Amino acid sequence: MVAVNSRLFGLLSARQSWLGDRQTVLARNIANADTPGFRPQDLAEDEFRRTVARPARPVAPVRLDATDPAHLAPTRHTPPNDARPRTANGWEVAPSGNAVVLEEQAEQMAHAQLDHQLGTDLYRKYVQMWRTAVGSGHG
Repeated sequence: MVAVNSRLFGLLSARQSWLGDRQTVLARNIANADTPGFRPQDLAEDEFRRTVARPARPVAPVRLDATDPAHLAPTRHTPPNDARPRTANGWEVAPSGNAVVLEEQAEQMAHAQLDHQLGTDLYRKYVQMWRTAVGSGHG
């Protein structure tokens, strides 16, 4: 099946795996919330981006086909030049040297869970699209 070999499936699988690893790291941080001197860890989003950016194999660009003269020409969306990643380093360190803040860890876990749900939803919709395209079901 063509969909199984799709780059999108590979990206979704890699992202879901990375998010699972991040949840493990965040859970370890919460488990050590009372350990003196423990510093919380996190997986950097940039590491995942570098992993995905490695060229796998050349893929021909997909071009839109205008099948009707009334179709609009495709446009390209570019992000603003001033977009930068946000950082928040306002969390405190306990007198014991432990830097785990449960609220921060819970917030990060919630974001990871939402990202995981997004990946699952994208996977589901992509499979539904392929089923519709090959006519093997209603989704």
